[in-house]
Amino acid sequence: MSEDPLAQSIYIFKNLLLMGEMMSDTIEVSRDAFEPITELVKLGLFKDEKEALRNLVLDQAAAKIHYFDSKIFEMRSKYKMSFNDFKHRIEERKGVEVFEKWDDFIIWDAYESARGYWAKVETKLLGSSG
Repeated sequence: MSEDPLAQSIYIFKNLLLMGEMMSDTIEVSRDAFEPITELVKLGLFKDEKEALRNLVLDQAAAKIHYFDSKIFEMRSKYKMSFNDFKHRIEERKGVEVFEKWDDFIIWDAYESARGYWAKVETKLLGSSG
């Protein structure tokens, strides 16, 4: 894992989200890892550490969604069809396979999956009390 304390905090928070109700209400976090968050609160940017983490992860999710939307748009433009149509065309293809298209299919599928993951993170955080 990165030595960057903010990245550690986001990593910890991301894992909290993934575990949902299976986890207790408190966790131990080293002071070093949490210090940047505390500083943001002291500066008055957020009311407390929970709000700071929530908003930082929401910002990260929005940035990731925007990035993957742009990559998905590139693939839609290249093939002039939706991912599902492209997937159907790849899976139904008979004869000689075009490896570039299979490579693009794998990449496009990863973009769609990653976008879906970050959209779920965003939805969960927007639905939680903040």
